[in-house]
Amino acid sequence: MGLCESIPNEKVNENNQKKENSSFRNISNSTNYTDSHIHKNSSPYNQNSSVQNNVQSNLEVKTIITSKINYKRTNSIDAHKDIIVCLIELHDRNIASCSYDKTIKIWNKTTYQCDKEIITSSKVFCLLEFEPGKLLCGTENKEIELYDLYDIKSSTKPDIVFQGHLLWVNCLAKCDEHMFASGSNDTDIRIWDYSAHQQSKVLSDHSKEVLTLIQLKDGRLCSGSADLSIKIWNWKEEKCDATLIGHLRWVKCILELSKGIIISGSDDKTIRVWDIDKKECLDKLIDHKKSVRSLCKLSNEYIASASFDGTIKIWDLNKKECIQTLTEHSSKVICLLNYSGILISASGDKTIKLWENK
Repeated sequence: MGLCESIPNEKVNENNQKKENSSFRNISNSTNYTDSHIHKNSSPYNQNSSVQNNVQSNLEVKTIITSKINYKRTNSIDAHKDIIVCLIELHDRNIASCSYDKTIKIWNKTTYQCDKEIITSSKVFCLLEFEPGKLLCGTENKEIELYDLYDIKSSTKPDIVFQGHLLWVNCLAKCDEHMFASGSNDTDIRIWDYSAHQQSKVLSDHSKEVLTLIQLKDGRLCSGSADLSIKIWNWKEEKCDATLIGHLRWVKCILELSKGIIISGSDDKTIRVWDIDKKECLDKLIDHKKSVRSLCKLSNEYIASASFDGTIKIWDLNKKECIQTLTEHSSKVICLLNYSGILISASGDKTIKLWENK
């Protein structure tokens, strides 16, 4: 998926970690927050006709807390033995996670126990459930592996292996009912025929690693790269429709907010809002101290961002302000998931945490 790419040459020094525990536990959160009023008007980014053309506005963000948004940690799990790099929700509402510890774990939606574990031969950087029970995994060994979640044991070999990339696979995205796409450190985006188990097309316009990849609502693909650019792709015609330039360092994550409007996070510590039709940066949100690694849509008004600074920030897109900062992870926060209104995060501290708006 779009929010999952590798973290090259990173090592996390996590001492005194608790013994791994495969079940969630309830946590009391005693943090108190100050309330203030929040506007109820709809976000200007929800409809293209109402997007304000305030190009390249540089917003130094004041952090506030509102009565409408007040996330608190409700559960936590010691999930893996190394950095957790991807979280996705499966069609049956179970959750899948993968880690540098070379495992993929499936977490039960009701009990939050680890129901299944796949032990892989190399690090897995990204996950995509192409169809119910069929899990695609992008790996360090340059391959994309397919596992049948309905027919696996604790340790197993993949059912199918897709080969073609020259370096590790950072991100995966579904193109349509027959095709999926992958982005790699080899700078290419490859389009694969899922049923035929073979490569169909190659999109080659990035000059450095492809780090994040999503499917847009109009069916096109959107990619972010270490070449500092964001590209919009008509993958059927193997054509780059647009290139968005503005970030000063690697583009690590992309989120589509509404049709024609995307949000990106970067190693330059900023979040940018883009009109992809006008090829314009509408806003720049600044509050993180390190790389922005993941973005998650909470509603039409609010998004969440995760950073290597160890925080999760909740943003009001109407006010263009950070309205809450969550600080309970002890290391870099790498991925976020909106799980039916519950915010789920995973981190270099090897834990998965659940947050609810109280």
